[in-house]
Amino acid sequence: MVTKPNFEEIIEFLDSKKGFYKNFNFTGGKAFNLYNKYSKEVETNLYNEFQANFKGIETLYLLDKEKDVPDSLIITIGTGTSIILKKKSIKHLGGTALGGGLFIGLIKLLFNFNDFQEAMKISTKGDRYNVDLKVSDIYEPEDDRVNSIFREFTAASFGKINDNFPMNSVQKEDIINSLICIIGENVGIIACQMAENNEINNLIFCGGFLRNNKVLKNILSLLCRSHNKKAIFLKNSEFCGAIGALLI
Repeated sequence: MVTKPNFEEIIEFLDSKKGFYKNFNFTGGKAFNLYNKYSKEVETNLYNEFQANFKGIETLYLLDKEKDVPDSLIITIGTGTSIILKKKSIKHLGGTALGGGLFIGLIKLLFNFNDFQEAMKISTKGDRYNVDLKVSDIYEPEDDRVNSIFREFTAASFGKINDNFPMNSVQKEDIINSLICIIGENVGIIACQMAENNEINNLIFCGGFLRNNKVLKNILSLLCRSHNKKAIFLKNSEFCGAIGALLI
């Protein structure tokens, strides 16, 4: 699956494999040029990205759960986010521009830093509520109008950064933690609403932005629990498109 590729490395790899494989399968938004290039040399196939993603998830789910994928939403969080409904058939419902691309862009702008895996390590050391305003910051502990789960959500991202906020106390790890949760909360809310509209209880989250991203998985799990939905994370799901393209 080709999304944000280093084309030189990919071409070098594929050139080394031309004598070993009869055909190359491609999927993803940036795969078309490679498909055209190699179609003159070997048999090539270009597959729909959503079909490939589902085939990959279907395979990973069977390996992990030893049963077929139930009626579900499949939420792929990569550079952006796409959402597929698996019910009687497979249907692409839509998505959002929020995802790993936004995250990398923002940390590059804010910190001149774009090492994703290092950002994941830093994020676990941060506390978003040093900068974010929490629901429980607004409602008193004795106020029973707000339940314990809802108290854990964000009332305003970066809501504590105001005229009285000591700017010299801002920590990079808190900002990075908050950025992940901004994306996670909004993706989760969209997904839960789509699940509710389609009478779905299972939400399967996959895609590259989940890789080693404990903060994102935690916020998605919390959101699903608050909406009485089941959050499912499959091992190696960042490769679902590539796996699907191989097996279609």
